[in-house]
Amino acid sequence: MADPGSRSSLFSQSLDRRAFTAYLLGAVVPLLALAVVVQRFVLPELRDRLAVAGLLGTVLSIAVLSLASFLTLRATTRRSLAELDRHNQRLASLLKVAGSLSRAEHAGMTALSASVCAIDLTGAAAAWVIQRGEPGQPPHLLDSAGEGAAKLHEALRERLDELANLVMSEGRPGVQAPEGIATGDGELRFCAAAAPLPGQGAPIGALVAVRTGSAAESFGAPELDALATLAGLTAVSLHNADLRDAQRNFFTHVTDILVHALDSHLNYHGGHAHRVAQYANRLGREVGLEDHRLQRLHFSALLHDIGMLKLDRTQQMNARACAKHPVLGFRMLDRIRLWKEIAPVVHHHHEWWDGSGYPEALSGEAIPLEARIVALVDAFDTMTSLTSYKPPRELEDATRELESGAGTQFDPALVSTFRRLVDAGEIEIARTA
Repeated sequence: MADPGSRSSLFSQSLDRRAFTAYLLGAVVPLLALAVVVQRFVLPELRDRLAVAGLLGTVLSIAVLSLASFLTLRATTRRSLAELDRHNQRLASLLKVAGSLSRAEHAGMTALSASVCAIDLTGAAAAWVIQRGEPGQPPHLLDSAGEGAAKLHEALRERLDELANLVMSEGRPGVQAPEGIATGDGELRFCAAAAPLPGQGAPIGALVAVRTGSAAESFGAPELDALATLAGLTAVSLHNADLRDAQRNFFTHVTDILVHALDSHLNYHGGHAHRVAQYANRLGREVGLEDHRLQRLHFSALLHDIGMLKLDRTQQMNARACAKHPVLGFRMLDRIRLWKEIAPVVHHHHEWWDGSGYPEALSGEAIPLEARIVALVDAFDTMTSLTSYKPPRELEDATRELESGAGTQFDPALVSTFRRLVDAGEIEIARTA
């Protein structure tokens, strides 16, 4: 992709050539023609030297005025192009940051992206996202960008808080005029601009940018408009991040409640879900699962037996009844959007690599990878747990049992990876919940 600056330079050069061509054809050529006509037909007829000088002065004045008009037009055009280019750059920066803000998972990520973009938009030395404090408390810093931002914030904190409070109370952008303050390193000259972060009823904070030193010139209206637009995008992203955080919090706590309910419901296997999740996380990291898949694996492991809640306690030792729990668990989770992604893992964690498992007799890689991992570590914990319905096996004995099922019940590649972790001492029996 071509550099925007190079495109602007080429456009400016092209415009210069066209303007010069227009000036040449519209002013210089006619003036030369007029000069030729005057020299050949008018001057020979004039005997009065004063009239000749006046005519020549008139022609020369027209030439000078046309040249001055051309140069003025050229300078005005260049300034307009430069301003248009700055507008385009600000728009490009806003479009770019809009994408990163929409993907921000946490308030800190949002604040950092917004601060970086604020510097890009305004040419500031540093920028901060400041959030409104609790009643009676000063605003607090979410995140910042710029070299020496922390030290600069410390030196200017009183001024920045005052500006942030002002724009939050008025609900519109504001500017701190250029001034100098004394610091331990001498006088610091600065100017600042801030825009409120819109919220329901009142702004939730402010986006602040600061220029320092020789660049400490007041912010213009286009920069304030861009800062206000960025502040609006930032506020939306912060709201979305807060919703995601609330969702994660709900997801985690409700899952924990269900796991405890499952432990209380089962007559055996206390703490089984947490141990399976522990083993699954280690194996999942070893096979290179990305973060979002590790998260799905973790919660799938915790809830893999959730369908057992649908079975009466008297049916827990009935193999035929217990075989229904993957389908029952799938139906419970698939209807809930927060758990929809983990429902297939719960559904298929009793499939076998050779296709002889249940409930759908899937085989090989048709079985979701997360389900294959849960199947392996579920069997391992069942063999080694003190709370299982069978006498527990030692680590080596259980691992050899897994190896004997490689290629039939279990994914052979996962068994090999699990063995490597055991040999490296990274898998140990967890016999407590």
